[in-house]
Amino acid sequence: MKLNQKLAVTTAGLALGLTAMEANPARAAVITVDFQVTETPAYGGPPILNQPLSGFYSFDDSTTPLSGATSEPKYPLTDFSFNFLGEQFTVSDLVQGAGYGGSATGLVEVGFKIENNVVRSQFVIANQNFGGSANRSPNIAGTVEYSQRTTTPVPEPATIGGWLLAGLFSIALKKKAASKKQ
Repeated sequence: MKLNQKLAVTTAGLALGLTAMEANPARAAVITVDFQVTETPAYGGPPILNQPLSGFYSFDDSTTPLSGATSEPKYPLTDFSFNFLGEQFTVSDLVQGAGYGGSATGLVEVGFKIENNVVRSQFVIANQNFGGSANRSPNIAGTVEYSQRTTTPVPEPATIGGWLLAGLFSIALKKKAASKKQ
């Protein structure tokens, strides 16, 4: 194969590969969202918490969204952490039901901490609204704000496979050309 032909094949392959990547920019990422609960004092009374509560949740946006989700798709959570009045909640403490899951701008979750068959603490986060109670305090209500952490998207496996095949094809062409010279 002459040098001009090699350059033409390589250029065409590269152009085709870049076009395919541009046409299919699918990316998968685990998205982590921090949230903060600010108490809304009940009936104009003083706040109970005197500080905001915070936590985070993560979800994989390449999974299938949950059915029954509202206007924005909700995804199953892969991680969750929230300390509510001294009780640490994780994914295993959440009640998985309709609307369970997260998006970049909101969360729909219900959490319970049970000890000796008695509910010690519980809360509900429904997008921007929060409600919770513990056996040693009155009900607490508040608002929720979200902030998405910066993520680095990962190319989908098909894109990586395409680049791998292109590299192997290029190596094979070089070896074939080298063997013909000898």
